[in-house]
Amino acid sequence: MIRTSQGDLNMRKTVLALAIGVLTLTGCATNDYRLYAETQQRIAQSQAQAHAAAETARYAALAEIAKNGDATARVAAAMSLSLGGGAGNQNVMRQVPVNPPTSIGDKALQWTSVLLPSLTQFYGINANRQVAITQSNNQAAIATSTNNTFATMSTNQATSNTAIANAGLTAATNIANSGLTATTTTAANGLTATQNTATAGFTAATNIANAGITGVTTTAANGLTATSDTAAAGITGVTTTAGNGLTTAGNLGSAGIAGVNTAAAASLNAVTAINAANNTTVQTLGSQASTNITTLTNANKEVVNTLADKLTGTTTTTTTTTTTTSTNLVCPAGQTLVNGSCQ
Repeated sequence: MIRTSQGDLNMRKTVLALAIGVLTLTGCATNDYRLYAETQQRIAQSQAQAHAAAETARYAALAEIAKNGDATARVAAAMSLSLGGGAGNQNVMRQVPVNPPTSIGDKALQWTSVLLPSLTQFYGINANRQVAITQSNNQAAIATSTNNTFATMSTNQATSNTAIANAGLTAATNIANSGLTATTTTAANGLTATQNTATAGFTAATNIANAGITGVTTTAANGLTATSDTAAAGITGVTTTAGNGLTTAGNLGSAGIAGVNTAAAASLNAVTAINAANNTTVQTLGSQASTNITTLTNANKEVVNTLADKLTGTTTTTTTTTTTTSTNLVCPAGQTLVNGSCQ
């Protein structure tokens, strides 16, 4: 029987206590990670359910718009469904696998291997075996929990995506049916309106053409009649005016000739009277001038004789000379010069 010293017993107890503490801490870490994984699973489920509810409400609202809205709202709803399907699936939060949290036992194990190399050498094999078994079990449990969590998350996400897809398909089908019905009704109404408009247009064009032809015919007939009447009236007016003009011209010619003759006779008489008056005036002026000249000549002679007598002391007798001036007058035709005047 091998006896063990008190120091060895104490060391064994210490190593055993450390091993128990490490295993306990490892178990606690396993429980902590399981709690962490469950929490992540609940968060993912809540997010998936909230996303599914939001998408379902969105598709329901779009389906209601497509069902009861006008043509523009229906087209917008259809575009929103066609463009929002892929984006809705991308908005789902993806759960990224995370590393298991570092436990206090791992840290304690590291520190123990550093601080107690001698204990690790004596009990390393057994402790490592136990630790390896424990970690293997823990990793197996962690892997199982992780796989279950992601499987549940995938199932929930697939379920929500299926519900969203079904709602989107239903809304798209309703929108398509409503759009097809509205398009068919609009096309039928448009065709009917086009036919009615074309028929009314053809009728109106025919009526306008008939009215235009009738109006042109009537206007042409009236124009021809008015032109004929105007031409006849013009010819009559020209003939009458020409006759009146010729008569007036003849009257004016006769009156003009008579007036010219009268004016010529009056002018001739006036000229004759003026010439006679001029001849008398000239004769009178000539007689007066001759008398004046004779008087001045005699006066001058007396003055000269007086001055000469005073200068010479002799007396001069002045003889008065009477001068008669004869003026050759020319009388107008038909008159004769008698005693110096035309008679």
